[in-house]
Amino acid sequence: MSCLKVEITSRELIKPSLPTPHSLRSFKLSLLDQLSPFVYVPFIFFYAPFETPEAKASLTPDLLRKSLSHVLAKFYPVAGRKIKDNVEVDCNDEGVVFTDAKVNCRLREILKQPEADVINHLLPSEYHSVTKSHEKVQFAAQVNTFGCGGMAIGMCFLHKIFDGSTISSFINAWAATARGIGESVLSPIFLGATLFPPKNLSGLFQFHSPSIPKAKCITKIFVFDGTKIELLRAKVTKHLSLDRPSRTEVVSALIWKCAMEVQNEKSGYITPSVATQTLNLRPRMNPQLAGNSAGNILWLAMAVMPRSSVEGEIMLHDLVGEMRKEIRKFGSDYVSKMQGEDGTVVICESFKERGMLFSKYKDVYRFTSLHHFPLYEVDFGWRKPAWISSAGMDFKNVIVLIDTVSSDGIEAWVTLDEQDMAIFERNLERAITFIVHFDIAKDDDDRTVGKSNHGNFSVS
Repeated sequence: MSCLKVEITSRELIKPSLPTPHSLRSFKLSLLDQLSPFVYVPFIFFYAPFETPEAKASLTPDLLRKSLSHVLAKFYPVAGRKIKDNVEVDCNDEGVVFTDAKVNCRLREILKQPEADVINHLLPSEYHSVTKSHEKVQFAAQVNTFGCGGMAIGMCFLHKIFDGSTISSFINAWAATARGIGESVLSPIFLGATLFPPKNLSGLFQFHSPSIPKAKCITKIFVFDGTKIELLRAKVTKHLSLDRPSRTEVVSALIWKCAMEVQNEKSGYITPSVATQTLNLRPRMNPQLAGNSAGNILWLAMAVMPRSSVEGEIMLHDLVGEMRKEIRKFGSDYVSKMQGEDGTVVICESFKERGMLFSKYKDVYRFTSLHHFPLYEVDFGWRKPAWISSAGMDFKNVIVLIDTVSSDGIEAWVTLDEQDMAIFERNLERAITFIVHFDIAKDDDDRTVGKSNHGNFSVS
């Protein structure tokens, strides 16, 4: 697909259908918003060609523009442009960027063998990056129409006010509005600044959270089907005194294990490392927050590689156990301590600890899981997505986990240093061979993973 060409046909600003009331013009960021980086989070939603001319006529870029405008009136901070002193958003209704584009190939050519560096062209390119500007758009979309009639909607969300749950709420609200049922969707609730009051962070940044390191990276897609994930879970459960681990825990630990083995092969010794996992705090609160609570209501669990892995073989169940222990610290009692004025101390101490760990350990593997969110329910009026993708990243050791179409599997978008990826894939190849050909009930070895095919890993 190296010959893929995307022709931009129009670009415009979409503003809210109703002006933001003066009383809402100054939107206070929460402390968790303040601590979130100025980076864009990319997604692409792929839709199969329309089955009938009537269906094709039912959805047009113009309908997407109008429905987006109505959604922005509810998600009013998204249409603001200037973030003042990392404390508040000027909700000036300047709007978001909407681009139309034509693609010179058929959708099935992309879906047959997707490659991260190719599908990046389906994103609004100037927003698929880090930005230090405080006057960037909060959201940008690019509607790509293929020659066959299929569509791909590339979206970039500024992390300052968007976490995974807010992204899911925003996209589903946009889709429902396009279908004409927008009034049935719950409006967003902006509670962040009340729960986690903003603060002057100048003193905190002596313990700054290091930026995600840029490198000459490559992003590849690894697909774990449900059957293989269940084999992994059964294997790990034998060694744990806790309950059966989640799908995310075993897949994340597996990737962490294989990535560390890369460094072992290169240097001859195991380099201690840290794995972080984003946690949605909404269900961890007491009482739980509704899914339409908007803003960054998330935190990072940080698992340090156990000493047993440094001194000997890296055991998958040890990594799962360490990740589970750290994730389970964030129960309702701990999260309640993070809230309110007194919670600032807890958050800042945790943030300082994060900075010190990142400074101490050379390798940090950053995991983000989105498999709990109903992204495959995003129907703009003709059908649900044929596929949802992340995109190629410029930052190494970043892993994004998304549901597969069948919902029982997980797609891992793994970004590593270009020189490390080939070794990583070989480790996966050996591991999946073990899973497929050996009885896990009789063997305690912890090698695992998959089969590589032109950069697209599949264990299906």
